Amino acid sequence: MDPFAPINGISLERYAELGAALDGKDNDPAGTAQVLAQEGVSQADYEAAKAGWTARMQDMSLMGRVATAFMPMYQAALAKRQGGATRISYDDFVYVSAMIKVYSFEPAVQAVGMTQSEWTQAAGYWNNQMSQNMMQYAGHPQKLAQAEAQIRGGAPPRQVQKSAERIAAAQQGPPQQQAVAYANQDPIAQAMNNPAVLQQQAAAASIMQNPLGFGLGQAAAVLTGGITAGSRVLVMWSDGNRYPGQVLQAAPNQYLVQFEGGAQQWIPSNAVVQG
Repeated sequence: MDPFAPINGISLERYAELGAALDGKDNDPAGTAQVLAQEGVSQADYEAAKAGWTARMQDMSLMGRVATAFMPMYQAALAKRQGGATRISYDDFVYVSAMIKVYSFEPAVQAVGMTQSEWTQAAGYWNNQMSQNMMQYAGHPQKLAQAEAQIRGGAPPRQVQKSAERIAAAQQGPPQQQAVAYANQDPIAQAMNNPAVLQQQAAAASIMQNPLGFGLGQAAAVLTGGITAGSRVLVMWSDGNRYPGQVLQAAPNQYLVQFEGGAQQWIPSNAVVQG
């Protein structure tokens, strides 16, 4: 089955556009029906597409391909309707993340002067930045914990500074073309372009820079009960929660962790503790 095949005539890009059009109407059946009528989509087709695309995004066998393709489309659709994508500073991203931990999602984003869609865009940007620059943001869990402690200590809510950034078309084409191009690649090309494979290559290169030192460090970890391949661990994620997993491979300053459900990702060592 083609994971990007339309569902009831609704493509992934069209589903993202509908999601942007329905922004803020999650609990408004009348408003939802009105928007769908304006968009020329029946309620039945939309509900089928919503259920189907959600299932594909959650399908672990697809390795996150559908979800990865969807988010840029959704954020671009929101930005088009709003005249630009919402951006906040990294410090404000940490602050709002901590606010959400303390007060829960809706009260927190309202308290800092953001809408849910604005937070979706801003958080999506920073989560993407952190996933691409894991070592640069290795201290994120500690920053989040500090911000949370300040809020729980009585610091009053504050408004964050928002800006709008126009989303330029990527050189390789718009998101939908990127998704189709990825889907049409042969299996070898798909594997080599997978972020996990690229991280694997970078990890192997870092080991080769000092193989003896790395080997001695792993030997010491075995003797002292430290984290090695096979260890059960907890990963401190950007949302402040800890997720259980198992180390599949160790490399300098990072571990390849397999989470419950099968997803795998390289994680900075200071975000991993014994499970």
